[in-house]
Amino acid sequence: MHPAAEARMSHIPGSEISSPDADPIFRVLLDSTPPAVTGDEARALLALHWGVEGAAESLPCERDTTFRIRTDGPGYTLKFANPAEPASGTNLQTEALLWLERRAPDLRVPHVVAARDGRHEVPVRLPDGRTTVARLLSWVEGTPLAHVGAGPQTAAQIGDLAARLGLALRDLRHEAAAHEILWDIRHAARLLPLVEALPDTPLRARLQAELDRFETRVLPCLRGLRWQVVHNDMNHHNLLVDPADPGRVTGVLDFGDMVKTPLIVDVAVAASYLIHGAPDPVAPILRMVEAYHRVVPLRRSELVLLRDLIVARLMTSVVISRTRARLYSQNAAYILRNHDAALDGLARFAALPPGAVTEAFVHVLR
Repeated sequence: MHPAAEARMSHIPGSEISSPDADPIFRVLLDSTPPAVTGDEARALLALHWGVEGAAESLPCERDTTFRIRTDGPGYTLKFANPAEPASGTNLQTEALLWLERRAPDLRVPHVVAARDGRHEVPVRLPDGRTTVARLLSWVEGTPLAHVGAGPQTAAQIGDLAARLGLALRDLRHEAAAHEILWDIRHAARLLPLVEALPDTPLRARLQAELDRFETRVLPCLRGLRWQVVHNDMNHHNLLVDPADPGRVTGVLDFGDMVKTPLIVDVAVAASYLIHGAPDPVAPILRMVEAYHRVVPLRRSELVLLRDLIVARLMTSVVISRTRARLYSQNAAYILRNHDAALDGLARFAALPPGAVTEAFVHVLR
């Protein structure tokens, strides 16, 4: 582990993650200083390896270093992977995008641009001695949904898009697909050390109670569900809408949290971002689930877990963002971009009677 990250971890009061025997799932999450690459360096590498000339505009990013490349044409995204990220994890994203380009060309996702020598991933040595991987992706035009807000048809469109994307990824196989990341909510119970590090407030008590419920009610059921590689991060910053018609969802970005996990996890992740601002927190989720179900029929064994999986995602968003913002205060505004919405969702959705919520979800099957 990077020494600076190890020192930061040791200052999280009450957390077990400073121990050498700590859960390794925390290491990639917390040891994640983005690679230091300047705009001039990015432009030079772009010209050298891809033969592309353009202006490099730095984009906010939590773990990687990313530039928008403006050219006379549509432009590109140049990404430098976090050196703490296993190379196989980055390659999973690359292979998934290549797979989608072949299998589902109608989906609007970034396309991987090959370098001059044919490679889709180019190793780069950083000034601090670490090695990263550079990738060039096509720029996908559109406005992030987070900038315009959800409309009456948004939830159904997200459900349809999530189902079509999941269907396209169903047969994808990759050696890194089963990697463990804390953003995969099947690992929600492993958040406990971070929860225990929070101040002793009603929020912490709520989180602990929900983690107990997750461990007893959800974990034993996951093995028997449908598993596959999923996108796992359909938050509204990663969903694009048509600038001329903001009510129309057109594309999806950021495949950095891809993982093989129960299919219903992907539904829960997308659903968790529909709660904030909705007068009835269940109504937009039902519209999304119904649209998803029309493309990929869901099963009762999946829907009975959906309420708890949505809560698990909300908890994960709150706990991870608070922890990372404390460790990387210089990037706190970006890290916390979904925090308040998740906290609001947790307060309003988790407070509803679990049985009634689950009954509403299962009713989709009738």
